Amino acid sequence: APAATTGTTEQVSKLRPEGVPEDFPNKEILYIYGFGAGSVQEAYFRILADKIQKMEGWDHGFVYTFKEGASGRIGWTYLADAKPDGYTIGFTPSAMLISTVAEDVPYGIDKMSFIYNMMSDPGAIGVGKDSKYASLKDLVEDAKARPGEVSIGVTSTIGQEGLTVKLLEKASGAKFNMIAFDGEPEVLTGVVGKHLDAFCLNVTDTTPYIDDLKVLATGNTERSGFLPDVPTYKESGYDVMQVNMRGIGAPAGTPEPIRQYLENCFLAAAADPEVQAQVKDMQIPVDSMSGTDLLANFTTIRNGLQTLWDADPWQ
Repeated sequence: APAATTGTTEQVSKLRPEGVPEDFPNKEILYIYGFGAGSVQEAYFRILADKIQKMEGWDHGFVYTFKEGASGRIGWTYLADAKPDGYTIGFTPSAMLISTVAEDVPYGIDKMSFIYNMMSDPGAIGVGKDSKYASLKDLVEDAKARPGEVSIGVTSTIGQEGLTVKLLEKASGAKFNMIAFDGEPEVLTGVVGKHLDAFCLNVTDTTPYIDDLKVLATGNTERSGFLPDVPTYKESGYDVMQVNMRGIGAPAGTPEPIRQYLENCFLAAAADPEVQAQVKDMQIPVDSMSGTDLLANFTTIRNGLQTLWDADPWQ
């Protein structure tokens, strides 16, 4: 995608598909964030938004509203119910999909339109650096041989981590002793202190402790850029995916040319060298992806969750 920093008419027309009103946007675009302020994804969104606002044809930028509460549900409901005119967009992470399977909620894949994926934080299963386990297969096989005796720490048994452990058990016939802690540091301290055999978290959670850990496998379809030598779950023999994707969506029914235009602008902003230099220093797991690809990934994740729910509801 063109960087669109010089704002030439040619570059802008490449970004702006046919069918987008000439004056779009003729007012501020509202960005709904269903959590509190201060996160890494909010920081990255602001960097992208700032770049887009400087593009030709953008006389208006973005305004932010924090609709926090109920683990994101308030913000996602507000977004799905908004007028689908391109003037309301919001934060749509893959974690949102868990409640769409387990509960009757007014948001989800069919009630939203997806614009862009900002970043993807792959799952990570690992152990202490001196652990006897050299691979994910070693760990799983031991949990199969000694059901309920191999402990694995997560932050929630019904969040993405806990469900990943259940999917792994389902794929292998293993049985872990899964223990939930209040936060990632508690899990990792437990592993480093040898009170826990293993952890299932996200790659970025492990960075502060990485010298004392051995990550056995990561959960995306491709290896993590931060841990290129570590195989994926699939490479380790388990067809399980765990990735916390952090996307941007709009209400279903948002006109396709407008959705495409917003997608093009976010992709161009993310490809801008200035933006890339800025995020490199921030250790952000950028995973720039079109709304179409984001929807395909969300569908795969949701189908996996649905299969798990049908076999063994977690509530």
